[in-house]
Amino acid sequence: MNQLKWIAVLSTAFLFSIPSVSVYGQNGTKQENDSTRVNLESLDCRYLLKLPGEDKEATMIYLHGFMSGKNSELIVDVEKLSEASEKIIDRCINRPNESLLRVFERYHSN
Repeated sequence: MNQLKWIAVLSTAFLFSIPSVSVYGQNGTKQENDSTRVNLESLDCRYLLKLPGEDKEATMIYLHGFMSGKNSELIVDVEKLSEASEKIIDRCINRPNESLLRVFERYHSN
């Protein structure tokens, strides 16, 4: 993903906190209830891998933003985020039952 696109997407994610992302259950099916709360600790890699393209990208961006905020990072290194994203996807493919948040904690800042 080129640098300009990352900046635009990250800016949008931070401004709107991605309220339009659909909520999907652990089995990958869209939830039809009115719940808008998602417990990040309950998501596994399989959840991410089953999301449709735009929802997967929005979730990745949201979680990168979440980790940046958690780590008080104010500088976005686009190249580093792209590399981390590739490592996260690879890890999730190899370990679909692993906690998605733990995978982000492992690779976001490395």
